[in-house]
Amino acid sequence: MEFLKKGLKALKFRKNKATPFGDLEEKVMEVLWKIGSGTVSQISEALNEEFAYTTVMTVLDRLYKKGFLKREKEGKGYRYYPVITKEEFERQIAKKVVKELTKENPSVAIAAFEGIVENLSKEDLEKLKKLIEEKSNEG
Repeated sequence: MEFLKKGLKALKFRKNKATPFGDLEEKVMEVLWKIGSGTVSQISEALNEEFAYTTVMTVLDRLYKKGFLKREKEGKGYRYYPVITKEEFERQIAKKVVKELTKENPSVAIAAFEGIVENLSKEDLEKLKKLIEEKSNEG
């Protein structure tokens, strides 16, 4: 998971969410997570917006260099694939944010969780309870 070390270094808060992506990078990743893989042409078409082919190609190359995509030669160009699923990516982002919160000021993180817990399902609450019990018994 070397990509996390590279990509998550650039973690920023935008639009009330943490992300290492710029606006167009995020749109491209959403397309790739939805379709699984694609060429520059396929991704440009799926974006349904007026982005130049070279702009999409540059964004894909940048995401590849950051470690979020892998690519395979296909004809004169490349086919791009996400390195991880959207769910795993979101999980890693959440872990990083929570880890940073708890490292700096655990009481602030606990206060933030109080508001979040209210919105969890019974199933999620049981998972959280089980995790807390397991961690409590370890130490």
